[in-house]
Amino acid sequence: MPIRSVAVPPDVALERLGDTVRRIKGESPLTPVTVVVPTNATGVTARRYLGAHGGIAAVDMLTLYRVAEVLGGPALAAAGRQPVSTPVIDLSVRAVLRDRPGSFAAVADHPSTVVALRDLHREIRQAGPDAPRKLAESVRGREAANISTQVTDRLRAWYDEGDLIVAAAAAAESQPLPSQLQRIVVFLPHSLKGGEVALLQALAQHADVELLVASTGHHAVDRQLTSMCALLGAPVTHPAGQPSSKPPVQLVSATDADEEVRHAVRMVVDSARTGVAFQRMAIVWPADQPYARLVEHHLNAAGIEWNGRPGTTVAERVAPRFLLDLLDVDRRGLRRRDLFDLLADLPLRGPNGRSSVHRWERVSRDAGVTKDTDWKPRLNRYAAGQRQRALADGEATSRRADDADELLHFLTDLRRDLGHRGATRRWDEWADWSVHQINKRLGLGFIRSLGPTEQMALDHTSRVLDRLKSLDSVSGPATRGEFRAVFAAEFDMAPGRQGRIGSGVTIGSVSGAVGLDVDLAIVLGAAEGLMPGSPSSGPLISDADRERAGLELSDAVSLRLHRQFLSVLAAAGTVVVTRPRGDLRATSVREPSRWLAPLGITDSHTLPSHHAALLNTAFPVHDSEYRLRRRLAGATVGLLTATSPDVVGDDVLIDSLALRAARRGDTFTEYDGDLTNLNLVHFERPIAPTHIESWVSCPHAFFMKHLLGIYAIEEPGDQMEISSADRGNAMHEALDRFHREVIAGQLPQPIGGWSHEHAVRLLAIFDEVADDYEATGRTGREASWVVEREDMRVDLAGWILTDSENVARLGLTVASSEASFGDDGSVTLPLANGRSIAVKGKIDRVDRTADGALLVVDHKTGKIDTYKDITEALPTSASTLFQLPAYAAGAAHLLNSGDSPVRAEYSFFSRGTYRRIGYLFTPEVWQQVSSELAEVVDGIESGLFPALPDAPGFQLWAKCIYCQPDELGTAERHSEWLAKRADPRGARWFSGDAEDDHDGNSHDGDDLDDLSGAPS
Repeated sequence: MPIRSVAVPPDVALERLGDTVRRIKGESPLTPVTVVVPTNATGVTARRYLGAHGGIAAVDMLTLYRVAEVLGGPALAAAGRQPVSTPVIDLSVRAVLRDRPGSFAAVADHPSTVVALRDLHREIRQAGPDAPRKLAESVRGREAANISTQVTDRLRAWYDEGDLIVAAAAAAESQPLPSQLQRIVVFLPHSLKGGEVALLQALAQHADVELLVASTGHHAVDRQLTSMCALLGAPVTHPAGQPSSKPPVQLVSATDADEEVRHAVRMVVDSARTGVAFQRMAIVWPADQPYARLVEHHLNAAGIEWNGRPGTTVAERVAPRFLLDLLDVDRRGLRRRDLFDLLADLPLRGPNGRSSVHRWERVSRDAGVTKDTDWKPRLNRYAAGQRQRALADGEATSRRADDADELLHFLTDLRRDLGHRGATRRWDEWADWSVHQINKRLGLGFIRSLGPTEQMALDHTSRVLDRLKSLDSVSGPATRGEFRAVFAAEFDMAPGRQGRIGSGVTIGSVSGAVGLDVDLAIVLGAAEGLMPGSPSSGPLISDADRERAGLELSDAVSLRLHRQFLSVLAAAGTVVVTRPRGDLRATSVREPSRWLAPLGITDSHTLPSHHAALLNTAFPVHDSEYRLRRRLAGATVGLLTATSPDVVGDDVLIDSLALRAARRGDTFTEYDGDLTNLNLVHFERPIAPTHIESWVSCPHAFFMKHLLGIYAIEEPGDQMEISSADRGNAMHEALDRFHREVIAGQLPQPIGGWSHEHAVRLLAIFDEVADDYEATGRTGREASWVVEREDMRVDLAGWILTDSENVARLGLTVASSEASFGDDGSVTLPLANGRSIAVKGKIDRVDRTADGALLVVDHKTGKIDTYKDITEALPTSASTLFQLPAYAAGAAHLLNSGDSPVRAEYSFFSRGTYRRIGYLFTPEVWQQVSSELAEVVDGIESGLFPALPDAPGFQLWAKCIYCQPDELGTAERHSEWLAKRADPRGARWFSGDAEDDHDGNSHDGDDLDDLSGAPS
């Protein structure tokens, strides 16, 4: 019998289905009819509609695949064949690639190659028996066809969708059909592959087959279905009828996907308040990313029941995620970052009950661990260093050393469990190993404590592992990577539906909305790149190959989505389409979908911002949104203050309001650096001169760093090159060891200048220091370190040449190196007001001249810019630099110089720059230093610690991480600072040019005394 195809408008599709079923049944309501539906959800919707509009009996709602199971399943089962699974296909593809990879040899081991070939194999199998032969007619398609044919040969004991369709078609042709399959209505088919076309044609030989295809009225969109029906030999007929009238589509423009979903949930609530039942509403989207998760979470937050596929996949739950991470943790070697991604899920506790992970993370970071080979040597070195420090401080043990040992013990156990990555095990052994690891490292009690959803994910994981045990009959032993790939493939499918269809709001993709029967449909994501999605073609074969083999072309997905989108617009009572103007995740602008313009939408409005949308919300969707809107409205009209009735009792909000008001004011407050009420005592202990300088640079940074002890965390794995601080420290250490050998007599004093022997020894010492820094992970990536290390050697070689000239000219001998002074308060600097403050530090080098004078040298490996204005008339460069005065006083104290003259100099040597800047300390210089130091000391003791951010503008990096911890600019903080400068209390110290840039609280990062106050 010929197949009939009838076009039906989407808005009356269910009604036409009812008419068709009743017409087929005629006067006999119990005549069996089968309705072939595209999805089970469509079948449930259709059954409920027919039941509510006249009732139905003897009507089966089946997918075409289920029809094939009814017809072809018995024959396949009788032949002893069982359904194939994704892991079995993957294993077969891997085996073929291993034995006969052909042109895929170079990428045969890559997981994406297996996935691409597996997906293409499935397409070929569903396209019909002739598809491999047709595909092999091209050079490019021949290799893919050969792989698919070999996989099919390996799976003779199994059956897939293609086998089932072929068996069903054979059964339909050779034997009488069951009564329920003698009258078939194919309802709103998405598309029909070659095998499915053959099955329907076989059914039509003994059954009445009629197709109801959705007609959108858009010729280019409907062409895909027209072509499909032509393959069936069933040209589409268009019954005459009046077009239905629908309310116009409403378009909403939102800032981004998050705001789209918020607005959608608000519309759901508003519609419910007007009497629309939740089960008569739907929210659909073109792409799961990012909408599936957002819709799930926002509906849950609003307490609104929903049904559909959740955005959170099973693989994201703790048990499967842990196992996937564990199996892959050493894929690129056991890197620090990958290990702690894994440990983030583990409930690890030390012997004292404290959480271990954060302590292990800290010690491994401090030890400089980045890659696999770093763990043992660097943790052992770190632990030894910590124990030496503890002994020097008179402590018997070191907690951090114990943490390092504990981490090493854990790693040893983990490596033993993992074994060699290339080692193989039987599939059942891998499954048992996985269960053991879950029990050992997570524990059932921990998973149960996370709630029923996580327990369901664990149960699903257990079922998957049980299924994988059967693969020993398919494949030989597998490596850990192969086992993981197959395990992951079991979780690639979309998560199962949650909720019951008809209970709550229906959510899902546009493609799953076929046959939708709702009063309100909200379509998200009407933007280019989402609707339609970015064009893509298969990585293995061209569109010409696809067309030849009867496979879908690359634009088929876009055409199908367009048809489904138009069907949703036509089928729902009221339709709201939202589009995002931007993507905050990708920081990009989104253009509206090209599919919107032909719709001629006139009812549209824009949500300017989350702020505006929240203010204009008629009925907030949950308590927190209600409170936020009420307080936002109060703030907008100036009624939200710390004493407002709505605020009383909310300490967090009260503090926030106080902070906002204070920072927007024109006087210093406790929220922006005014700590005068605390009466802080700053100089009861010796202070390093660089700490004093840091207050001048940025008082806020001084407060955060030196009073609170807050330091930026540096991730070793992110370090591309040696930091400026470590570069300077390495140069200082090499010079210190060199000078100490001179002082100890192991090398001669440089009488008349440094010799070739000195130069050779200095570079040898530097190589030892550089090796040590490299071993502790402080040199960044190897490629940059090779270049930087040679540059540092060149700098040292240049330094010894230029320093030799100075030594010879002045007849210098080295008196001390890296000498510490002032820890006991014995070194003081006088202030102009008669007071004095104790200072401490380390002096890089002190020389004696031939006439007995002292020459203090502070080595600098950074830029000279900050220091170039230093003279005897400006010894502290306008009250910003105090190292030389402190070091001069320290040297005089250490070497008992008495009244001997002291000269102090900065010695610059870096990247070809060799220069000395300094001055002789005369009474006039000391008087100037005392006056300028007193000014800074008064500033510190004033209790004012405001941030001094740079003016907004282009920046390659954040000069002061304390002024802009997010490193996103200083616009807001700078405007606040401009207002604060009017406060007369700070005019004495902060009345300079507001556009002046501070230097980021660090001159060159190589001063060892600046590290003396840092937490160990």
